[in-house]
Amino acid sequence: MIDYREMLESAAEPEYREFTKKLNPGKDGILGVRLPEIKRIAKIIAKDDWEAFLEADPESFEEEMLKALVIATAKMDTGTRIGYTEAFADTIDTWSVCDSFCAAWKVPKKDSEEAFGYFAGLMDSGSEFRMRLSVVFRMDHFLDEDHVDDILDDIVSYKHEGYYYRMGAAWALSFCYIRFPELTQEALKSEDLDDWVCNKAVQKVCESYRVTEEGKAAARALKRKMRMVRPSIPYL
Repeated sequence: MIDYREMLESAAEPEYREFTKKLNPGKDGILGVRLPEIKRIAKIIAKDDWEAFLEADPESFEEEMLKALVIATAKMDTGTRIGYTEAFADTIDTWSVCDSFCAAWKVPKKDSEEAFGYFAGLMDSGSEFRMRLSVVFRMDHFLDEDHVDDILDDIVSYKHEGYYYRMGAAWALSFCYIRFPELTQEALKSEDLDDWVCNKAVQKVCESYRVTEEGKAAARALKRKMRMVRPSIPYL
């Protein structure tokens, strides 16, 4: 197996380490390796002895990112990828690993409903990052007419006080609004939707270059008076 730790250490940049620490507050073990380089190393591992790599425990943030990308992209069947995902999910504790993992996860068309069902089921976990995995993954891969109702229903009906879940839910809502504005407006009107998630989604819609001024005005009209205190966790 390649010496990926030496490769990461050689690519580490002290200034970028400080930047990455600011993006991932409270996260230890950051070397300061840029994502394109991590992706390059992950591709090498995925073509090498990736199974042996996945048996090793990560010793840095960048190794966690490597593990996420290898699970998401190495050549394996969907059931096996879901199995590795299930084992990995509880180790995720940063939005950056979560979101990079979701974006990279390979979804063969023939197995799309199996993947959708697994990730939709993560909403029942009550775990902040499993729930973020659920909404961000489905936003990335299943934002279509066949699945948007399920995505919106879950964001409206499931609650979690965790900042990173709430941010992921608001982000997914804003993307739903871009593709399906009328359906998403109905979700934003629902009294079951968390107020903070609603208002953050409206903010993201109004910041988007892909929403018309008319669409932004319609979203802005749905902003709520807060019934709950904003989460205090910084960033995003």
